[in-house]
Amino acid sequence: MKSYFIEMLTDQPRRTAVLRNTVKNKRTVATLFWAREYGILKWLGAAPRLTVNDFEQWLAQMKQAGLVKVDDQLAWLTPNGIAEKEKFLKTHYQPRLGDWFWLGRTDQLAPRVLLATQAVSQFAYHQNHYVPLNLAPAELYFVRQWFYKNRVQIIDNWDQELQQAAFNLAKLDERLAKLLVFSLPGYQATGWTLDQAALALDASTDEIMVMERDIWLGIGYLALNQPGSLMNQLLADRLHETPLNHSAAVTLQMFEQGMSIDRISQKRRLKLGTIREHILEAAIFMPRLIDLKRLIDPKQVRQLTERYHGVPADWTFMPPVAEPLTVADKAQNEQAFFEYRLFQIIKGGQNDE
Repeated sequence: MKSYFIEMLTDQPRRTAVLRNTVKNKRTVATLFWAREYGILKWLGAAPRLTVNDFEQWLAQMKQAGLVKVDDQLAWLTPNGIAEKEKFLKTHYQPRLGDWFWLGRTDQLAPRVLLATQAVSQFAYHQNHYVPLNLAPAELYFVRQWFYKNRVQIIDNWDQELQQAAFNLAKLDERLAKLLVFSLPGYQATGWTLDQAALALDASTDEIMVMERDIWLGIGYLALNQPGSLMNQLLADRLHETPLNHSAAVTLQMFEQGMSIDRISQKRRLKLGTIREHILEAAIFMPRLIDLKRLIDPKQVRQLTERYHGVPADWTFMPPVAEPLTVADKAQNEQAFFEYRLFQIIKGGQNDE
């Protein structure tokens, strides 16, 4: 889906590492912060298997074609690149459900649904001997247990849930429903390959990959919001209720209960820096849940307000100790950077509202 990477660029310089790490789902606070500032969070985890070499090759090709300028790990679109991006946006499928990136990894959701469909279809035709899809043993076991637990009326119930998923996807784009239905394996059917889907839907393979991401995010959303359904039972352990990872969610819950970050660090036996990162991640995704006054005293907020002006993304951190030599100096700079980044995130979020 590299052809879609042009959508992450503008005529303003952007950090190439942020673009690459965003699609690879490398969730550092720095990546998440800049991805939010660039407005590209919807692409988080879109290409988890992308290699650095693949990304650099794409960037080099874009530069050679005169569409991108690259300088010191920054990249931006040339006038020709801007025109190419505008054309691309008009002629290629655009993701409908990218804002649900946090629901789960589509490369984990899809195999389970496909294997489950294969198992139910073979069962419907009384076929007990067939070659299942090539999944990890643990995944094969999980789906097998799901099947035997629900085998009574599973044929009709699974068919109804797949039909509902297809119906909901068709509201967004009929091609999504068609792609889902014809990609499902079953009795004497293997499902479309990427190339077959592209040919049938008159789309590029990159477009099909983006459509597939929408499909599995849509099914994930459906499963999350239908407790007890077959789809929910199949996917629940792979789904997330918030954009935060589990550990960050635990930290946020404890923070909301009134604990200080120092106390959370002690109670969870995690480094203070880790707890700070959890709070910063929560501030990026759910800024309204972070009470700034509990983390930065009013005097420090006034100092930060006086020191940093303009667009938050343009700020540059000024450490209180220019040359930290002692442990205390380093600790002071770390606390100052946490306060700076938190203040920057909150202010940037207010500008986005």
